[in-house]
Amino acid sequence: MIQLRRYLVNISSRYHASSNTRVMLVHGKSSGEHPTAGIIVVGDEILKAQVKDTNSFYASSLLYKHGIRVQKIAIIQDNVEDIAKAIKYFSANFNYVFTTGGIGPTHDDVTYEAVALGFNDTLHYHPRLVDIIKNQFGCNSFPSPAYKMAYIPKKSTFKFGTNEVTGETFPYPCVVVENVYIFPGSPKFFESSFQSLCKELFAGYKRFATAEVFINAGEDSFAHILNDVVQNYPNVSFGSYPECNRYYKARVTIESEDERDTEAARKMFCSQISSAVLVRYDRTPHIDSLSKYEKLLDTLKRPSIYEKPFEIFLKHYRKPEDVWVYFDGSAESVISVHLARVAVEKLGHPSETKLHGIYLEQSDDSRTDMNRFLQEISQRYNVELCSLGSNKRITIRPELRILLLGRRSNDNKKEVYERVAQLSADSFPSVQIHFPLMDWTDEDVTTFVSSLSLPYYTTDQPRSYR
Repeated sequence: MIQLRRYLVNISSRYHASSNTRVMLVHGKSSGEHPTAGIIVVGDEILKAQVKDTNSFYASSLLYKHGIRVQKIAIIQDNVEDIAKAIKYFSANFNYVFTTGGIGPTHDDVTYEAVALGFNDTLHYHPRLVDIIKNQFGCNSFPSPAYKMAYIPKKSTFKFGTNEVTGETFPYPCVVVENVYIFPGSPKFFESSFQSLCKELFAGYKRFATAEVFINAGEDSFAHILNDVVQNYPNVSFGSYPECNRYYKARVTIESEDERDTEAARKMFCSQISSAVLVRYDRTPHIDSLSKYEKLLDTLKRPSIYEKPFEIFLKHYRKPEDVWVYFDGSAESVISVHLARVAVEKLGHPSETKLHGIYLEQSDDSRTDMNRFLQEISQRYNVELCSLGSNKRITIRPELRILLLGRRSNDNKKEVYERVAQLSADSFPSVQIHFPLMDWTDEDVTTFVSSLSLPYYTTDQPRSYR
């Protein structure tokens, strides 16, 4: 892998040392339109790889979208002195500091103690938190381990935040000491609370002007072109990343403070890249899926081949709770899930409407990649997945009325589909089974998934599903 980003940054800094280049990171606190941030992840379980850290990734992504520059992420063991040292450094060097983890009721939850040490503060039982833990968490006896969550630095203030889904105020607040915002480690609670805080704190900040270019070629084929563009646009930041994706091999990011600069740099770069390797790729085909589907139909010579099965989805998804899609990660099954989401949007159902899917349970350890893919798609499309057990024991909700399968006339998965159909027929004889894609050819499938950038799973290329 070519370390192209670092190479280009070094080149640009030499050629433009006197300019206000945006390729170089701005370290320290910022008084401009884009504040800086640091993230501290607390927990031995992260360092021991017993738990995967997803919070820093989630926070960095959301902060970037709000125009905040994340400049450092640290993972610290459950040690008061180490955490306190990190708190002091981060607080002095970044506008905002976010911690995650270490605020529960157990002996190794020491973040509050460390924050107090870092700010030369003392701890006390805050009466409002004591009341919350007593009345909302049902802990009557004081003291008990749960009340450790009320034992916080005296300088603390609170930001409760609002649940974006329910509209209700969170029962437990984000505790704030100076510019340090303290969050729990559980992703479930962290993500909803952090999202609410970002919306409150950063609503008025200017967003970064960004663009992405996807190229179906290696970095070495366009490194010289990107270097030329870097030198022509010193106020624009560039990044190049080789990626494993079935539609492209490299992704180039372009970022600046001004939309015009970003667009001009993008146009210059793309004008020098062969059109044969430039890829139109959509990272979020599930968002605004109806308009994207309709635009696709407008570009096709034979739109009817896609309109006919969509009518089947429209017919059945008038009652989404009655319909289930068979999902095995194949292109056909992903198309079925996608068309289900398009139909739900077309019919005017609420955006949070759940889809329902069934899948064959895999016991083989080698299927881990596929199971991960199934979960990714289910989260993306808001699909509730139900396992169709390998031992022919099925647990399907009684409201199931219609089962949609992506089987085609030339499909080589006949045995799998027949098995699903037989199991359903044996256990739920009232279930209707339909095959909306029956008349599609391989070319029809390829055109649909590639035009909309739909990911799918193949056993010969397990990591090329994104």
